[in-house]
Amino acid sequence: MTEARVEILRRLARRGATPQLQRALKKSRPVDIAAAVGHLAPAEQRLLFQQLPTSSETSEVLFRLSDDDLRSIVRALPFERLVLLLDLMEADDEADVIDRLPEDMREKVLAAIQSEDKRLVEEILAWPEDSAGGIMQPIAFRLNESHTCRDAIAALHEQQEHLENIFYVYVENEAEQLVGVTSLRALLTHPPSTVLRDIMTLDVISVSPLDDQEDVARVASRYDLLAVPVVDENRHLLGIVTIDDVVDVIKEEALEDMMLMAGVGDAPAASSGSVFIAARQRILWLGVTLIGGIGISEVVGLFHGALEKQAVLTGFIPVMLGTGGNVGTQAATVAVRNLALGQDADLSLATMVFREARIGMLLGAAFAVTLGGYTLLRWSDQPLIGLSIGSALFMIVVVAAGVGTLVPLSLHRLGVDPAVATGPFVTSTIDFIAAMVYFTMTTLILGL
Repeated sequence: MTEARVEILRRLARRGATPQLQRALKKSRPVDIAAAVGHLAPAEQRLLFQQLPTSSETSEVLFRLSDDDLRSIVRALPFERLVLLLDLMEADDEADVIDRLPEDMREKVLAAIQSEDKRLVEEILAWPEDSAGGIMQPIAFRLNESHTCRDAIAALHEQQEHLENIFYVYVENEAEQLVGVTSLRALLTHPPSTVLRDIMTLDVISVSPLDDQEDVARVASRYDLLAVPVVDENRHLLGIVTIDDVVDVIKEEALEDMMLMAGVGDAPAASSGSVFIAARQRILWLGVTLIGGIGISEVVGLFHGALEKQAVLTGFIPVMLGTGGNVGTQAATVAVRNLALGQDADLSLATMVFREARIGMLLGAAFAVTLGGYTLLRWSDQPLIGLSIGSALFMIVVVAAGVGTLVPLSLHRLGVDPAVATGPFVTSTIDFIAAMVYFTMTTLILGL
C-alpha cells in the first residue's frame, strides 16, 4: 500500500497533474511524501512541495527528506515559508534540519526563528551532531519530588501542547537535580494524594550529553526505555532522547556499518552526487583488494614448481581462498555485531579470539574430513594429496576464524570503527594467509 502511494505521487508530479496531485497529497502520510520526493527531478520536487500547505505535516515532510533533497527544496522555498515550517517542528527536529541546511542559510534561519525556539535549537546545536546532546529533545515533563499524583496530572494537562512525547515523569529535588523517574501509569494507579518521591524509581538510567548516539540507542534497547534522560555532571536534566530518535539512530548506524563493511563508506545516492567522488570513496578498499591479489599471485609464483609437479593442487586454490574468506568474514561480522550490542565487553581479547578459533577448529575438522575424503576417493592412488589438502583446509579455517575476530576487536581497541574490518581488508588478508598456508602445508606433506 505504501509503495503504491509513493508511485502515485511520483507519476502525478511527473505529469504535472496539479489538481490530482493535491488530492493525493491530502491522503498521503508525510513519510510517503518524502519518499516520493526522493525519486523526482528538482523541478518536480518543487512542484510537489508547492501543493503542500504550511502545516505540521509539511514540516515533517521537510524533516524526513534526505540531505540532497532538503537542499534542493529549501533553495527554491520562500524564506518566510521555510521559517514558518521550522517553527512548527519540535526543537530537536528543527535543530536537525537547520544543521543540514547550506552554510549560507544556517545563520540567517537561526536569526529568523522564534526566540524561544532559537534558544532550544542553539542548545542542541552546541553539542556534537552524533552525541546524545545533539539528538535530544530539550523539553521534558519534569516535576519536583514533593508534588502529588494529582499535581502531576494537572501539570500534564497544562503542558501537553509543549511536550512532543510524554512517557515518563522526571522527578527533581529542590536543587533541580534528577533524583527519580516514574511512569504515567503509576500516576493513574496510585491515589491522587500520593507524593512522587514515594512512587518514583531512584535508580535512574541516564546518559551524558557527550555520549555517542549509538551508546544511547544501546542503553534504550538494553533497558527497554521509551526515552532516555540526558543529564550533565551535576545531574541536571538537559533533555531526553525519545524512542523515535533511537530508531533513527539504529537505522543510521546500521546503514553506516553496512556501507563500511562493503568498503564503500559514505557513498552518494545513485541518482545524485559526483561519480568522481563515488569512485574516490571506493578506490581505497578496492586498491587494498588489488594489492592483496598481487600478493597472492606472488605466492603462487613462489610455488610454481610444486604446481607443475602436482597440477591437481591448482584446482583447489579457489576452494581454499573462498572457504577461508567466508569463515573470516563471518567471524568479523559476529565480532562487529557483539561490539555494537555491547556484548562480551568484559572479556579479554585473547578469550574472544580463542573462542572463535575453537569454533574454527570444529568447522575446519568438518570441512577437512569432507574435502579430504573426496580427494582420497578421487585420487586413491595418492593418499598424501587428500591428507595435505584436508590438513591445509583445517589450518586455513582455524586461522581465518581467529584473524576475522582479531582484526575488528583490535581496531575497536585502537579507536577505529571495526565495521571497516569486515570488508575488503579482512578478505584480502585472509586470502593471502590462506594461500601461504595452503602451499606451505601441501609442499611439506607432499615433499615437493
